[in-house]
Amino acid sequence: MMKLKSKGCNVYLTRLNERIFLIDTGMDGKMVAEQIKELDGIIITHAHFDHIAGARDIERTFGCPVFAHPDDIPYILREKDFTYSGILGKIVKFVEKMTKFSLPENLKSVLDLREIKILHTPGHTPGSICIFEGEKVYCGDLLRGNAKLSHKSFCSDYGKYLDSVRTFLNLEWKTAFPGHGGEIEKSFALKKLKKF
Repeated sequence: MMKLKSKGCNVYLTRLNERIFLIDTGMDGKMVAEQIKELDGIIITHAHFDHIAGARDIERTFGCPVFAHPDDIPYILREKDFTYSGILGKIVKFVEKMTKFSLPENLKSVLDLREIKILHTPGHTPGSICIFEGEKVYCGDLLRGNAKLSHKSFCSDYGKYLDSVRTFLNLEWKTAFPGHGGEIEKSFALKKLKKF
């Protein structure tokens, strides 16, 4: 696993079942593509623009598919819009509207990747997922660095989000690699979120 230089969110390059995948793309696909020699596919943890804006440039460069949960595909294709709440939500909505990017063309369901352990963790977005690689897990925005919870303003359903976090904390994993911030050890997350 390698964390790549990116803009917008953390982007990871990893080998899953003998295939090379990119986990999220950030906002600058050309920057990310320059760091990669080969790629079999892109897995999107959730459809917020800071995680998907670079997908089309990378897809075009490597001719690879983009995988996302079916519940998030309408948002990636802009057939549906996310709603955000509060002042922070209004700021994010404005930035999202101002961010221009091309939509991926070879979009597939992550459910087709049956050989990879994927957990549906709805709430941050309807189709948020975590991707497991042994004791490591790529958790998108389910948790942020330092085991912080996502802000309520950015979640499509905060109740479902909290349920997903509880489920995740009860699973077997050692280190989580979030979409923002540094890696998280499970022992630390359990201590920090014990009152949660």
